[in-house]
Amino acid sequence: GDTPKERYYGVPVTSGQINEDQLAEEISERSSLTPADVLAAISALSDSLQNHLSNGHTVSLKGIGIFSVSASSEGVDTPKECTPAKVKAQRVCFKADNKLRGILENMKYKLTHRKKTK
Repeated sequence: GDTPKERYYGVPVTSGQINEDQLAEEISERSSLTPADVLAAISALSDSLQNHLSNGHTVSLKGIGIFSVSASSEGVDTPKECTPAKVKAQRVCFKADNKLRGILENMKYKLTHRKKTK
């Protein structure tokens, strides 16, 4: 029979997750804000982002990127049939700023392999 062939892939080297407390400490050291100030700003940013996205705005953060909402609906025959209930698959989209995408050139990769399945 067919034996699955091993394939090799390059994957990004990951080294854990950073949370808002760690970011707050770092930002605090680089600014006049206390860690609590930074956490309050992150929380306010989250609330503002949700508010604007739910009102149909896109939100652009310089050096970070653009947040937007996408939605789709199934095709219907008449305008009357296209009700809000038919609109689904909403998701929050993120398009990274060019400055942020710049990190991709310097990412470190490691080799991994797995058996190819049909």
